Amino acid sequence: MNTAELKNILKLRIDFINDKKFLSALNTLIESKTENIIVLNEEQKEIINQSRKEYAEGNFSTNDAVNEEMEKWLKE
Repeated sequence: MNTAELKNILKLRIDFINDKKFLSALNTLIESKTENIIVLNEEQKEIINQSRKEYAEGNFSTNDAVNEEMEKWLKE
């Protein structure tokens, strides 16, 4: 049984569980493995994709360059 099949079996079995305490414990267990997951909306995904494209095309500034530019602005 592969991972996708196991996930589907678990989803089906969870649908038949009505024990609130058990479901709460199961939720706690699942959250401990997934709390670093960030769900992005479509706009956020598009911004990330655009940023990746810009980076691949060389359209970015290094941290040092940005710091130098900020220092110039602060001196003005």
